[in-house]
Amino acid sequence: MNNIVSKILIVANLVFSLCFMCFAGAVFTFQAGWRDKANKTQTQLASANDAVKQLQGDKDLLTTNFTKNLEDQKTRANNFEAKVNGLDQNLKQAIGNLANAEKERDKHLADLLVAQKEAQARITETNIARDEIKRLRDQNNEAITVRRGLEDKSLGLEGEIAEAETREVQFLKEITHLNDLLRFNKIDPRDPIIGPVPKIIELVKGEVVESRKNASRSAEHVQISVGSDDGVFKNLKMTVYRDSNFLATIQITDVYPDKAVGLVIEETRNGTIERGDNVTTKF
Repeated sequence: MNNIVSKILIVANLVFSLCFMCFAGAVFTFQAGWRDKANKTQTQLASANDAVKQLQGDKDLLTTNFTKNLEDQKTRANNFEAKVNGLDQNLKQAIGNLANAEKERDKHLADLLVAQKEAQARITETNIARDEIKRLRDQNNEAITVRRGLEDKSLGLEGEIAEAETREVQFLKEITHLNDLLRFNKIDPRDPIIGPVPKIIELVKGEVVESRKNASRSAEHVQISVGSDDGVFKNLKMTVYRDSNFLATIQITDVYPDKAVGLVIEETRNGTIERGDNVTTKF
């Protein structure tokens, strides 16, 4: 019995020893794990502290930069606010200037409208004046034309007067000669003339314009280029000739200022009368 109990105790002691050894091994193992974990945790804590310090430094730097940037932004905001205030003042001044400019514009537009009306009135006056100037110029041109015509007439009259004066001098000489001739023949020029007085025949020269016979061809009429203005009169006898050849004698039957018609005296005919032949009062 004692042996069994002893054996049981020995076995129990052995079992307890094994259990204690297992427990001691477990405790050792558990303690080693906690130590490693503690070391790791200490290392992580140190790293975390370093990170916190780094973050704190970064935070301080960011805070400093943020504070500086904030001050800069405040300064810029103040500057912008000052600029905005200045721009606001400039805007108000510009609005005032714009209002003044609009007033000036309205005034200038009103002045321009008045100036346009005045310019239109001046244009109308100018057109009227231009028409009046044209009318006066036309009148002046007409007056110049009339004056030139009068000058031409005056020159013609002066020529006629000079010719008349020359003829008057010639007539006076002839009258003096005739008076002397009458006195030489013992005739008083103051005695009355009895009977018709023949007209004085002046030297007149012209050309044959046309020669035409009547229906019975018994008479021939000749139209000449001289008339009463040249001293031709009715019943005047004129000689028709070509070069120096006598052709016939004509007696004037019809007289016009610039032409005359004469009847050919057949008894004197010495050739055929053609256009362009010469006529004269003294051959």
